[in-house]
Amino acid sequence: MTHQVISCFEPPEREAFTDLLKEYYALMISRIEADGGDVGDGSQAIEEFWGEVDKYMPPEGRLFLALGDDGEMIGCGTMKKIKPDTAELKRLYVKPKARGTGLGRHLVDRRIAAAREMGVKTLLVDTLKANVEMQGLYRSLGFEEVDAFPESATYQLLPQLLPMMVFFRMEL
Repeated sequence: MTHQVISCFEPPEREAFTDLLKEYYALMISRIEADGGDVGDGSQAIEEFWGEVDKYMPPEGRLFLALGDDGEMIGCGTMKKIKPDTAELKRLYVKPKARGTGLGRHLVDRRIAAAREMGVKTLLVDTLKANVEMQGLYRSLGFEEVDAFPESATYQLLPQLLPMMVFFRMEL
């Protein structure tokens, strides 16, 4: 499968992107529930995203979409500044049919490059302990595991998940 990664300068089409987010959150929720957690159906996180979508648009953030040959959204990655020189990576997702193609790494690489262009000095990211694929990717790219950072959107929105999370930092 071939793909194209684009940077959004305005919010993506709401219905299609919400469907992609629902798929992403369904996967994360299944992993949370497998660890004994309960966070509902993900609608709170989707509402939170759309409520601050402008923070993920230039100049303060970035939203990258991966599109398949037919224009279908097959992946995404978002980033927003949380301090003048610090940004947080969020919502890295690749549909199952596009996994193993290097798309996840490409989405992270594009956000790292964008962070540098934005003058960001520190990138932060969190993921579930059960999300071993993401942990491996972040470590392979030079992120270092750190203690929980209170600026984390997950930390603020769902603090009950902290025992299930792992946090990373990269100095640019």
